[in-house]
Amino acid sequence: MAVEVHRKDRKGGSPRRPTAPAQADVSMWRWRAFFPPLPSPVSLGEGNTPLVPLRHLPGVWAKDERANPTGSFKDRMASMAVSWAQAQGFGTVAVASTGNAAVSTAAYAAAAGLHCVVLAKEGGMASPGVERSLRAMGAEIRFTESWHERWSELGRGVREQGWYPVSNYGIPPVSSQPVGVRAYRSLAYEIAEQRDWSVPDWVVVPVSRGDALCAMVAGFDEIRQLGWISRVPRMLAVVRFPSLQEAVRGGREQPLPSEYPARVAALSISDPQATAAAARAVRHSGGDVLVVGDEDLAEAQADAASHGWLVEFSSAAAMAGAAELRQRGHQGDIVALVTAAG
Repeated sequence: MAVEVHRKDRKGGSPRRPTAPAQADVSMWRWRAFFPPLPSPVSLGEGNTPLVPLRHLPGVWAKDERANPTGSFKDRMASMAVSWAQAQGFGTVAVASTGNAAVSTAAYAAAAGLHCVVLAKEGGMASPGVERSLRAMGAEIRFTESWHERWSELGRGVREQGWYPVSNYGIPPVSSQPVGVRAYRSLAYEIAEQRDWSVPDWVVVPVSRGDALCAMVAGFDEIRQLGWISRVPRMLAVVRFPSLQEAVRGGREQPLPSEYPARVAALSISDPQATAAAARAVRHSGGDVLVVGDEDLAEAQADAASHGWLVEFSSAAAMAGAAELRQRGHQGDIVALVTAAG
């Protein structure tokens, strides 16, 4: 059944926590009372992903987003954003992405019968399979010469052609489309419910611009205010560039851009400039930021694979972050957000 967030318990206190979902209601849309009103969500069965203990990292659980329809956590955002675009009468959704967000947006656009435009840097696709998948789902791919030109091209499409933007296109970067980002709050609801309404000491999140990070902090805070949990867990943002770390530790509101090297393997967490929202979210949770290099991620990915976990290169940041917390001496429970399949 859908969650009733306004229903009071018999003592007139906080709204009741939800009961176990019915078999026919196991997607993230069982939380739709928390979401913007939509008459007919476009769903492929996203969400309600498992929380699995890692045998090789005691006390660490993986929130396994590989179980989503296209294999990544981006399906949550795409489902919500495309649902909203369809409800508002848009004919085209557009996204600046070379990987998971592009595939997710194309999949949900196809399910909704909407046109999808993907802006990508020439030669910058995460893999040849991504481009094949996009074309199979009917997406139109427009290549640009540089990473930033993707955003300017997307902005022009929004202003001049009436596209509905799923991703960021501003400089300095901000979040992806806010309605879509709200869907990531369901990660917080699910983690708390799967832990019998307790929260871990830390949640480790691979971060580029921090959409999921910010939404999860907001989601935990939301159910804390409802009285369903007692506190917000500390967030460890694992990043490829030091922009967010320098802002959080230096008290800067707007993170500054980092120098971008000639080649970066971790494309999914490769934005060299963090967002102000991500800095606020880390601070609000009392968390921290860990900077990792491609070599660290390769080691974490190989270690995870040796224990049966095939994860995307950037997603291995969650494993690296959990291991780092253990090395720092943190003994409490840790949830690592495994964002995508390898």
